[in-house]
Amino acid sequence: MGFDEGSIILNSENETYFAGQTIFGKLVFEQDKVKTFRGIYVKMKGYCKVHWTTSHTEEINNRRHTRTDNHDSYEEYFSRKMFLLGGESGEYHLQPGKHELPFDCPIPANCPSSFEGEYGHVRYEIKIVVDRAFKLDQEKKRQIRVIAPLDLNFDPYCKEPMQFDIEDTYCCCCMSSGSSATVVKLPASGYCPGQTIPIELSCSNQGGVEIERILLAIQKRVTYHAVNIPGTKHEESMVLEMKKGPVPGESTRSWMVDMEVPAIDVYNMGPCRFIDIEYDFMVTVIPGGCHSNSEDRRSIRIGTVPLMGYQDNIPNPLQDQMPQVMPIMNQPPPTVRPFTNAYPNQNSPYPNQNSPYPNQNSPYTSPNPPYPSPNPVPYPSNTPQSNQPYPGINQPYPTGQNPPYPVVSPTQTTLNPGSYPQPSPRVSPYPDRANSPMLKTGTFGFVPNVPVPSLPPGINVPYPLTPPSNPYATATAPEPATPDDDQKSPLVPKEPTAMPYPPYNPEYMDKMEQNK
Repeated sequence: MGFDEGSIILNSENETYFAGQTIFGKLVFEQDKVKTFRGIYVKMKGYCKVHWTTSHTEEINNRRHTRTDNHDSYEEYFSRKMFLLGGESGEYHLQPGKHELPFDCPIPANCPSSFEGEYGHVRYEIKIVVDRAFKLDQEKKRQIRVIAPLDLNFDPYCKEPMQFDIEDTYCCCCMSSGSSATVVKLPASGYCPGQTIPIELSCSNQGGVEIERILLAIQKRVTYHAVNIPGTKHEESMVLEMKKGPVPGESTRSWMVDMEVPAIDVYNMGPCRFIDIEYDFMVTVIPGGCHSNSEDRRSIRIGTVPLMGYQDNIPNPLQDQMPQVMPIMNQPPPTVRPFTNAYPNQNSPYPNQNSPYPNQNSPYTSPNPPYPSPNPVPYPSNTPQSNQPYPGINQPYPTGQNPPYPVVSPTQTTLNPGSYPQPSPRVSPYPDRANSPMLKTGTFGFVPNVPVPSLPPGINVPYPLTPPSNPYATATAPEPATPDDDQKSPLVPKEPTAMPYPPYNPEYMDKMEQNK
């Protein structure tokens, strides 16, 4: 008993899912004693891997050396890891008993189909790991299959008819032996497994060489692309083949052939970068004797959803391989919440009275809604005193001779003040000059009509004889001496400075000159 004897149970009986579905499962095991580990986690991923090898032999110094190159490609479509118990660190103690650990993982809708080939594959895996400290981890793996639907209605090429025209000329010993013309017609270029392809086949043999048989076939071609040591690998296989003939010389044969597409796996490899799967419809004319064959091929689409109106009522032969998803196991039902109005009340901010939301209930459970409830309308009311930032229920711009913006005029009257924004009363940020007691203007504080005395004629305005006193105090501290200023000589010799202005008292200056 324990993890090794446990099992992974999925909600799909055949372990198949469509791209875009969600995987629901659970890990079931029974423990008979306490188990200690760091955690139990499930990891789900989808990936593509391409690999093949090539050998090269070369001769160096008379010795043959063989080199092997590994051509690889790898990409992941999704990867998810979730802990069912415990975590990345620490210890978790699991008690004895039966344990069921549910998990789920959505599959992205843009994933390619599961595929297994000779040189590569696309796989989707579920791995559950018991992470144990200082011990080997315990693992369980389960591989699932993903089907990516391929709808032929989205590809215009599938609706186009297909026609082959093969003409041959036969010669023997430089002598003409006649010619043949083969025509093959198909109504469309895309089909699904289980559908029947009605084929019109006509061969006109105008020579002496017999046409032994005409082959009609569907061929599958898989191409692998490697990124590490770039290279390409091809894999071909025959899906279906039919034969008609012979056509004797100088004769014409026509057939209506019904070719049923077999129940083959359909792969949608569009999202995969390294694996391409294509189908070709081939026509081969095989003449008798030593003449060479003539072959022509066209691409044909094989999908899961048939073209509308063309054999779309035929049952799918692969129905038993489609996903068989059971109801979700041990999953709580989803919480159903009514679709409510996103606004707190019945007044909508839109012009009309029909709210774009179905009801008037608030989707918020708290008593404080995100929008203020006192003002049900997010715009101001249509009153002349309110400054409306947005227009009301009327036209956003006035019509007629009314200007789009209000005119600053005290005589202007508005017929409908709520039609468009109105300016607020113009209030000056400065105090009123007439009513302000702090501003002394006019004649207050002044004596009008006072005579101003004038100077006698010929006398100028007197100026002070001494310069005005310095409002700043004179520095009393001695000027700091510069180190070594006695030894230093000025960079530029000082010259006596001439007086830039004439002396203020010329008589005093003349006396000074005479005393010298």
